[in-house]
Amino acid sequence: MKRPWSRQSGVSLVELMIAAALALSLFAILMVTTSRQQQMSRESMQLAMLQQQGQLLLNLLQSELQHIGFWAGFSLQHIDAAAASFNPVQGECISLPDDSGSFPRADLRLVPLYAELGSGSGISCMGQAVEQGTIIQFKRLVAQPFHYHELKENRYYLQIQPSGLTVVDSETAVNEADTEFWPYAHQLFYVQKQGDIPVLMRKRLIRSQAGFPRMHTDSLMDGVEVLYVELGVDTSQDGRANYFASPHQLQPEHWYQQHSRIVAISYYFIIRSLESDPGYQNDLVYPMGQMSFQAPGDHYRRLMLQSTLYFHNVNRQLQGG
Repeated sequence: MKRPWSRQSGVSLVELMIAAALALSLFAILMVTTSRQQQMSRESMQLAMLQQQGQLLLNLLQSELQHIGFWAGFSLQHIDAAAASFNPVQGECISLPDDSGSFPRADLRLVPLYAELGSGSGISCMGQAVEQGTIIQFKRLVAQPFHYHELKENRYYLQIQPSGLTVVDSETAVNEADTEFWPYAHQLFYVQKQGDIPVLMRKRLIRSQAGFPRMHTDSLMDGVEVLYVELGVDTSQDGRANYFASPHQLQPEHWYQQHSRIVAISYYFIIRSLESDPGYQNDLVYPMGQMSFQAPGDHYRRLMLQSTLYFHNVNRQLQGG
């Protein structure tokens, strides 16, 4: 007896190929979507980090630079007369032929502000800085006066007495009535590469544990690729900048504040992401006053910020309080 013929149910080869093609298409769409989401997430995270770093750097530079020219109401002539008698500063930073260095000297001039483009070959303490940036150096008094018992061993101070001014440390300070001690600062800011990462660096005057003055170097922020400044020059003695100039356009008499005064500073900086993004190429041009920065076509995102500050205390710098 013959069995009745029946067609078995199943999936043909064509149907399998169609299903596989659809699965591959869906998988490709999913991969593209995931890649785009990862790209957008990476972009958002990097931009947020750049904004955060930029705000921190703006706050730092503003707090340090806006008080340039502050000498507690005294003139530069008064400060020059406050000669200090310390050992030579280790790693001293001298920028001009008549520059007294970190401390005032009667036979030389205290240079309260100086800036230089490039590697800093004109500053005695500098090694190799990033070539397209600015090295900025300044000396000033800081914050509020201290009492004798508040003095710190690693700092220097301008000691103010009715009898005159003297730069002292915690050992040479005089514990007498009617004496004020203003923290004395000498700092440099510049950019230097550490491996492949550009870093904002600082040199600052400290008193070592052995009791000697020296310029101490530390890093402030990773990713700062360019720091550039232009200085506002007042030629009419009214406290307003008649023009802004790049550091290389200024002569020694500008830094000595002889016939004009530097009353303002415009500073620009570019922050670079620490990690590259293979899906992004940066060939943008960033205008920075009289100069510009051309991104080299790499895979790093960048943020440029700029601000201008007037030195509130510079009007007293030559005249006294």
